[in-house]
Amino acid sequence: MAPYAPLALFFALLSFLSVLPVLASPFLPLQTEVVYLKKVAASPVTPVDLARRQDDSQPTFPDQPPSCPICAQNFGSIDSCAQAAPVLANFSMIIFNPGAFIDVIKCACADTFQSAYPQCVDCFTQTNQTQFLNSDDLPGVLQGIHNICGIESSLLGGVATADGEVTPTTSLDVPKATGTTSGAASLTSRADRAWVPGSVTNMYSAAKRRRMSFADDVRDFEANTPELEASGKVNVADRFISAPKDHALPLQTTPRTQRIAKVFGLADDRVLKYTDTNVEASTNSFLGRHRFNYYQLLKKPHQVPSTSAEAHLGARKQFVLALDGPGIPSDLFAYPISWSARNSIAVACGRDVYYQNLDTRAISHLFKLPPTRGKLITIEWSPKEPNLLAAGTSNGDMQLWDTETTTQMRRWQEEAFVDVGGMSWCDKVLAVGLGDGIITLYDIRQQDPIGRIESHRDKVHGLRWRHDGNFLASSDQQGVVQVWDARASKNLTADFRYRSKMKHHAPVKALAWCPWKPELLATGAMYPDGKIRIWNINSTPAAAPAGHTIALNTSVTSVLWSPHCKELLSTHGMSWQPRAGASESCPHLPADVGPNSRARRTRERERPQSVKTALTNSLTVHAYPSLRRVVSVPAHTGAVGHSCLSPDGTKVFTICPAEEAMKMWQVWGVAEAGEKKESVFDKCKIR
Repeated sequence: MAPYAPLALFFALLSFLSVLPVLASPFLPLQTEVVYLKKVAASPVTPVDLARRQDDSQPTFPDQPPSCPICAQNFGSIDSCAQAAPVLANFSMIIFNPGAFIDVIKCACADTFQSAYPQCVDCFTQTNQTQFLNSDDLPGVLQGIHNICGIESSLLGGVATADGEVTPTTSLDVPKATGTTSGAASLTSRADRAWVPGSVTNMYSAAKRRRMSFADDVRDFEANTPELEASGKVNVADRFISAPKDHALPLQTTPRTQRIAKVFGLADDRVLKYTDTNVEASTNSFLGRHRFNYYQLLKKPHQVPSTSAEAHLGARKQFVLALDGPGIPSDLFAYPISWSARNSIAVACGRDVYYQNLDTRAISHLFKLPPTRGKLITIEWSPKEPNLLAAGTSNGDMQLWDTETTTQMRRWQEEAFVDVGGMSWCDKVLAVGLGDGIITLYDIRQQDPIGRIESHRDKVHGLRWRHDGNFLASSDQQGVVQVWDARASKNLTADFRYRSKMKHHAPVKALAWCPWKPELLATGAMYPDGKIRIWNINSTPAAAPAGHTIALNTSVTSVLWSPHCKELLSTHGMSWQPRAGASESCPHLPADVGPNSRARRTRERERPQSVKTALTNSLTVHAYPSLRRVVSVPAHTGAVGHSCLSPDGTKVFTICPAEEAMKMWQVWGVAEAGEKKESVFDKCKIR
């Protein structure tokens, strides 16, 4: 290609120099235009012709030739356009400067003009009245009109006529005159190529279309030319297919062509429309009633599953049992209640721990914490050994008690004396989250810790083992959620030690693994995030965003999955209304500099405003994966601190520090055991 590069550059330069005079003054009349217009204006007029024009101000239309009666029908409507038509004789002059001839082009390209003007040419030529057409070169005028209208139709994909008609989809060739003279026949006997307006490539090549395109300065003309309204037709629109446009605009047209089409009022910014603006709405009320009745016949009644919360909590929005709990920790991040596999509920009241067997309603006192060991923060029953109860304090003291013998089996003390956060059991291993961001693992068969996980920088509020014990989820004060793989002893969600791809913009306490889809993890955040996010740990390393997000603008204190249906329960505290200007992450608001500083005033102005909504202090059930709100009931007068699920997975206990009370709710139901259908494999045995 290298030897031909200079030659190509030379031809490109020649082409540029050839069009430079045209581009220099695109809207000024070219020299050829001026010469031609002067020629038309100064054409020699004989005294006979002048006298004829003075005497005969209107043309006559005899019965012969046959073209005269046809011309007489429409000559009154095309008279003014016929006087200006001769300027279209110079075809090469028009295509380089359409701005000066727009009105003439619109007039001459009308269907009525194209059908009547050739008849008038034939009539006036035979009757010697060509002075009424203002041209001595009538064949050139006809050919110029034919060429310019063909190019306009090719560019615009079908032009609206000046008579309010729609351009036909047939060829736009100039109709032949009905006269028999050789002169008139020579005007239209030329056989031109047939043109179909549905395609812009039927008539000319791409290179030739570009050469014949309008000048770029048409944009200036667009700014000063009012848009023309296209006459519309009422079309019938289908339900799924948009109504056909009144003027077809091929999709392969160039942007410049679309701009020109908008000037003529032939195109809209949107090519596809899903509504027909020309069709008015039906006002037939009788038909509307028939449609409604037919819809009612086809409508299926809403069937509520027997396991759904809508059939239980939705039917009876009242608690089943209420218990007092004096001295319950006021911290919403505490875990003062736990439900064992033996249907016993344990409660931390001040420095005392009580538990009640809900079957026998017997209440027992387990132990009392000495004042030197702090306050009780967290208690948790062992799922595998329901007689074991672990308790953690605000001084980092952890104890293991046997409720059958009322004895202390183990006691572990953290050297840093930091407070205890969340706890979670996995068989005989107890994971404990601490205030310094460390997760300590204890085996009840050993006195010393068996492991430490350092993946958080702030206090660990939430901690949950998955049901199979393969993964451990944790959350902290900064909203960071980590998932640790116990089999590989590595973190699944962190690129390095402290960075995680799973994060809220507020402290996270609520964690729950899905029992019927183990890869799902639900997390809930407190103020000011107020969202529930559902993560898929199989895709978290590759895709950071949560699979589902429920924005509630309410503090989420706990979440629980239903083991019987695809529903998720959440308990809530305060609600708020975001103000204008508040960002998604309120901790990133400007810090205080002084009591009257601009930063402090800005923060107070953008701080979300506390409001009371239907979710405030409520117990709410959401459907999965639709995230539809199934039912929501106000649980307490204050914030719900924590909740726990019954052994059969149908009831939920909630606790409120402000009320110092606990309530049991019937939320879900157990699926009825249906008759097992006999299979063909039950009749056959493989030997």
